[in-house]
Amino acid sequence: MKKTPIKAISVILAASMMLSFAACNKKGGSGSSSGSREKSHSGNKISADTPWFNSNILDVNLKLDTDRDVEYTYESLVGADKDRIIIMTSGSYKIPDEANIDWETFNYNEYAINYVSVINRASKKVDNQIDLTESIPDGGYLESARYEDGKIVAKIYSYNETTYEASYKEISIDIATGKTIDSVDLGMNEDGVYYERSFTLGDYRVDTETNWEGENGSYNLYITSPDGNQTKVELKEAGKDYYDIPVVLSKDENTAVVPVSVGGGFKYFELDLKTCEIKEADEKEYEWLDLDQCYYPFTDEDGSVYFTTSVGISKINFNKKCMEQVFDFSWCNVNRSILSNLEIAEISDDSFILCGDNYNGNPYQMSSSSEFVLVEFNKAETNPHAGKTILELYSPYGYTQDKIADSILKFNEENKEYFIEVSDRYSSLDDADYSDINSQDQYEQISLTSDAKLSNQLAMDILNGEGPDILMNVSYYGQLNSSNYLTDLSDYIGNLSSDKYFTNVIDASRVDGKLYNLPICFVVEGIHTDAKYAGKSGVGFTTKEYEKFLNETLNGNDIVNSGQAYYFAKLYTAMADKFIVNGKADFSCSEFADLAEFVKNNVPENAKSYDEMYEEDDWVDASYAVGASITKADMGYESVGPAMESYCYGLSSYLTEIVQLQGGMAILGYPSADGRGPLVEPYISVAISAQANNPDACGEFVKMLLSDELQRDFAMNDNFVINREAFREAGKVCIDYFNKEGYESYFGYDDNLNQKRIKFTDEHIDAMENIIVSCSNTNSKDSAINLILIEEMPAYFSGQKDLKAVVEIAQDRVQKVLDERG
Repeated sequence: MKKTPIKAISVILAASMMLSFAACNKKGGSGSSSGSREKSHSGNKISADTPWFNSNILDVNLKLDTDRDVEYTYESLVGADKDRIIIMTSGSYKIPDEANIDWETFNYNEYAINYVSVINRASKKVDNQIDLTESIPDGGYLESARYEDGKIVAKIYSYNETTYEASYKEISIDIATGKTIDSVDLGMNEDGVYYERSFTLGDYRVDTETNWEGENGSYNLYITSPDGNQTKVELKEAGKDYYDIPVVLSKDENTAVVPVSVGGGFKYFELDLKTCEIKEADEKEYEWLDLDQCYYPFTDEDGSVYFTTSVGISKINFNKKCMEQVFDFSWCNVNRSILSNLEIAEISDDSFILCGDNYNGNPYQMSSSSEFVLVEFNKAETNPHAGKTILELYSPYGYTQDKIADSILKFNEENKEYFIEVSDRYSSLDDADYSDINSQDQYEQISLTSDAKLSNQLAMDILNGEGPDILMNVSYYGQLNSSNYLTDLSDYIGNLSSDKYFTNVIDASRVDGKLYNLPICFVVEGIHTDAKYAGKSGVGFTTKEYEKFLNETLNGNDIVNSGQAYYFAKLYTAMADKFIVNGKADFSCSEFADLAEFVKNNVPENAKSYDEMYEEDDWVDASYAVGASITKADMGYESVGPAMESYCYGLSSYLTEIVQLQGGMAILGYPSADGRGPLVEPYISVAISAQANNPDACGEFVKMLLSDELQRDFAMNDNFVINREAFREAGKVCIDYFNKEGYESYFGYDDNLNQKRIKFTDEHIDAMENIIVSCSNTNSKDSAINLILIEEMPAYFSGQKDLKAVVEIAQDRVQKVLDERG
């Protein structure tokens, strides 16, 4: 049963939240505790009439040449009608030994895959597969295709190496015979434009074209009427760039809504499809539209607009001015991670079809293939899970990694009393706008403010008994690491052997001895350099040691690109266990003063702007936690000097950094008072609410994520995991790959490199394993506290106040926040 809500603390916390945001001068609305749903379903019983859809995953044989190895393939939906579904397959067969190829005479088309397949909806078989390769010139490719009036219209790109001109043509193909019935040269000019996107709205089609020829970015719309006539409409505004038109939506049978991204938001236009007149609409009229969630819009025959999201299928209701969820991925037994990437081919009240590309890439293989997935759904008469109690699993933005989604399905199938339902109902709180940032300081300010807002709302809902039961990927919300909000997971994981697991990573995640978030996959964050530069501890630097390293080895050019306030917050987070113990803040200690003095004497007031960094040819290398996933930034593989800031997510990132550093194998901790090792930053983690409906049932799910099978799968997909055996097994596969074709894949051929080729061995696996063992703390930011320090500490750095005066104010403010939380 759920515990009694702690109302008193919740009320204080709400006041605390409002005061802290007033102090931070946070822009944006207050939001609500709901995103796609208004409230949690936790504790509700599933009834017989709760929606459930039976599913049938169809195995569509695309008839590729089985005698040839496939380098990669990519499938996408072309279109559908009541009798057929048409898909496009692009890709390449594996090219033989490239060293023996005469590139002057080489014909890429001999290895190209360019098929359009027509699937019979009754038989679920491929009726006709049309090879378009002969229609594509050497060096060209099939860019896109659409289905209309019983024919396929394919757009083909070509490039003339003699004239250095690119051009496009469209060919129309009869789906019954596979024969070309028309060909139109589009060129690359006013009479033949390059369409960025195409949208079918009933009997009309709207194509978009971006235009950057003037002083500002603009757009052209091309409206094709049912009789085939085409009209061009220009969208431009003096002094303002139009960046993107992600969708064109059918409002009614004659009107389309055209949202235009203008940086930091959208402008909305209403397009009369009959007259082709367009007018700007009041932004407030469409502020309810969440275009960030509008993936793969599908316009039904009646003009209704549907789209898939990370949690299900929603319908845009222009009359009610809302986005209604019509299908939840929890209403079926298909992996939700796969479903979130599929497109709608057909939909009605009782049935629908999703289809699309399911990528099956292996990071330790050159070839990457995908499989076309077509899933039929039909509404069941009764829900097979009737009588079970719902447990809500919150995951930021509703995203769940593939194997986590499988674990949810397994739990729901095996547990006779409880059913896990995934939600993203806090996503609407994230109104962070990164479009205008130009430095790491600006990024951190927006990120911390957004995280503080969301973690406060989660905390209040948990205290009120209205929060989720299970929380995925929230370890970076340091505020939640308290028995008021989360359950200690120690009893559920038991005593793990340090021979089999990185128990230090688990211990690093503990707060005051309690394990509130169990790390599943994690980043190692610190300073990647040669081990000879390490301080006395061997795993990090004291502030004095780092100051010497900075001035001598780095020639005064710090690799941590943060201004004073944000740099201090980073170092504070790495040592937060020293400054807050059992809810009591103590900033008067020598360790706090040590960090403050180092920052004051060695760090510039503000971070370099990104513009400055690019002008100086510095790479902006970073891995940012985005929701539940890690976005791995592109990296240059030229030598970067003796050290670099590392966000190491897997063995491949460790090896690529070694190549950049030309041999440095140590990842050391940031400067600290005690020379501690690097940080752990979990990006897949699990927690249980202190108010969970049934903590033990949730604990059964937690145990599933420690299974050898799941840990091995994560490791083989280039993730650091807590299972050491899985880490080493994947490490050997990774090393073998990098010593062969993987080296060229990541770094190019030897004659293109300005550095020696490195032979990777088990020594590199051992080194990374020891680095992980050296981690002793987690990057789990308490955003509200960090924001207070960012606001108060500059008075000391600038010399306006002495440290004692600043510490007194900062500690008092932080303690009030801690006390208000209970």
